[in-house]
Amino acid sequence: MAKKKTAAKSAAKPPTGGTAPKYPYTTRPSALRKFLKLVPEKPRPAKVNAVHLQSWGIGDTNALTMIRVLKRLGLVSPTGEPTQDYDSFMRPDAGPAMLGRKLREIYAEIFAASKAPHKEDDGNLRRLFNIHTGGSETVIQNQLQTFKTLSEFAAFTDDATVPAGGPKPGAGERAGRNVDATSDARPPAIHIDLHIHLPPDKSSREYQAMFEDIGRYLIGRAPEGEGV
Repeated sequence: MAKKKTAAKSAAKPPTGGTAPKYPYTTRPSALRKFLKLVPEKPRPAKVNAVHLQSWGIGDTNALTMIRVLKRLGLVSPTGEPTQDYDSFMRPDAGPAMLGRKLREIYAEIFAASKAPHKEDDGNLRRLFNIHTGGSETVIQNQLQTFKTLSEFAAFTDDATVPAGGPKPGAGERAGRNVDATSDARPPAIHIDLHIHLPPDKSSREYQAMFEDIGRYLIGRAPEGEGV
C-alpha cells in the first residue's frame, strides 16, 4: 500500500524543467511568421487546420502547434473557425494595435517587469521568461521565440514600435527625443475650401471680377499689373 502511495506521488511531480509552460508557443516560429504575414493578403478561411495551412504552403506537421497559439490569442475559435479578432487582424490599419493589446493581456507579467519587452535584447528577454514562465529550457526558448514572432506584427501604443514592413518613425517622432520648437518657425499651412454659387444671369466680365476679388482679398494675389 505504501509503495502505491509513493508511486502516485512520483507520477504527480512536474516534468523536468519546473512548472508547466505558462505562455502559448509553437515549435515552428518561422511558420507562425509566414502565417501572420499571409493573413492580410489571403481570403478569410472557413477553418484554420492542417488542410488550410498546407494550402498556404505551410505543410510541416510541427507547424500545427501554431494553431494553439492562434486559439490562445483569440484569433481562432476552439473549433478552428476565424473570429472577429481574426477579421481585425486582416486589416493593416487595425490589426497590429489589436494584436498589441492581446499580447499585453497574455504576457501581463512580462510587460509588468519590462516596459518594452519586445525591445529587450535576447539575454534580458531570456531572463524575464526564465522568471515568469515554466517548462524545460527548450520549451522556454520556444515560448520566447513565439513572443518575439508575435511582436513583429504588433503595435504598442505607448512607444514608436511599428510592425515589420510598416513605416518607420520620423526623426521628431522617436521616443525620448525632444524637438526644439524653434527648429521650424514656419506657420502652419491653412487650407480654405470655397463653395461658390454663380448666378446664371451674369456676364463673363462680372465672373472674372468675382474671382479677381477672391484672389485680391482672401489670398493676397492681385491680377497681373495691379498691386494689392
